[in-house]
Amino acid sequence: MRWIDLKAFFLRYMARLPAACKRVAAVVSAGAVALPLAVLAVAVMPTAGAAQTNALDAATFKSRHIGASREQASKMPRGEGDQARIDGWPLYRTERGQAAFNDAMATLKATDGTAPSPQAFKDVSRNCPELACKLTLPVLANDGWIPAGRIWVSPAEYVLIAHSPRNREGQGYRRRMTRSMQYFVFHEFHNSTRNTDMYDTVSSHGGSVFVPFYLGKAAFDAKGRRFVIVLQVAPYDVFSVHASNLGSNGPGVEVARNVSDPIDPLQNTAGVLLATIVKTAVPHLRVVNHRGREGLPMLEAYERRLAASRARAGAVAIRLPFVLAAQQRVATAAGRLEQVVLARGASPPIPVAERGIVPPAPVPAVRAASAMPSLPKLIGSIRLAVRPASRSGDGYRR
Repeated sequence: MRWIDLKAFFLRYMARLPAACKRVAAVVSAGAVALPLAVLAVAVMPTAGAAQTNALDAATFKSRHIGASREQASKMPRGEGDQARIDGWPLYRTERGQAAFNDAMATLKATDGTAPSPQAFKDVSRNCPELACKLTLPVLANDGWIPAGRIWVSPAEYVLIAHSPRNREGQGYRRRMTRSMQYFVFHEFHNSTRNTDMYDTVSSHGGSVFVPFYLGKAAFDAKGRRFVIVLQVAPYDVFSVHASNLGSNGPGVEVARNVSDPIDPLQNTAGVLLATIVKTAVPHLRVVNHRGREGLPMLEAYERRLAASRARAGAVAIRLPFVLAAQQRVATAAGRLEQVVLARGASPPIPVAERGIVPPAPVPAVRAASAMPSLPKLIGSIRLAVRPASRSGDGYRR
């Protein structure tokens, strides 16, 4: 190539260089912007696990594990916390027990709010110690149901009334005439496994309505306040099959308590309030316990409160703060269980088929060694046995 041609080529190349540099700069600049955007998109993109968690949190409480398989549920739970926990929510062995738990938690969420101030209980502490006075409480409706909601008994304690209808929507109940009822009965549900889970007991009561009310053990909500749930599954005057020794003639409540356990004071309060509400609607009812010691501690608490309130017959009735559970809020309650109640213990990792078998307590090593019999010791050399000499008349033969 001649020199003049090289010179012309070089001049043309140098003339194109600025445009090429601009194009390269534009590409690099676009890449510099696109790269952070791509990283940001990956960072904010929900993973499959997060999406699943969000979907579970969005599901309503009342729909949890309804229609699900019960294969993973605890068939023979050994305590209140011995329930299988699937996706952070207890799985009960029957759909009826599941619905009862779901309804109670939905009511708990729907009534959540600020607790009443101590000022709201000044009349209680001054004129009605231990609620032993005339009280203004929610009233039984004509349909036989107590309004669902929270009855506050102190700034840090309340009784939750929850509904979990046994029959499907649209199905009626066979109800007694008011004048035909005679008793309100305190029961206790317990067994050898010490399982007093209220919802699992609802699972075990199939067929006809056993009792219209169940009363659980004291627990703590997510804000650290103590509560007891009274679960109503049917109208208070429904035909039920409990207390056959009393002709099953009137409403009753199953209280979560083992015979060997002391009854919780808040449970006592809940039972007293429930009996008072029912007896206010049907004054001629006799409040009794089932038989023997069953239900006796709560009956004694009710009678103590009744005697004290009669001594203050002229006092003004005290109104306890009550938060009504709106049906719409109960139906739409959603979130995680830990948002409404302190986390319950998960089921121990043992096979479902073995849940009814309580393993024996381990024996301490020292005790086991001392209890073991000592081994025989050799005190001489091993020799052949010698047959003893025979004697006449001794039965031996030569």
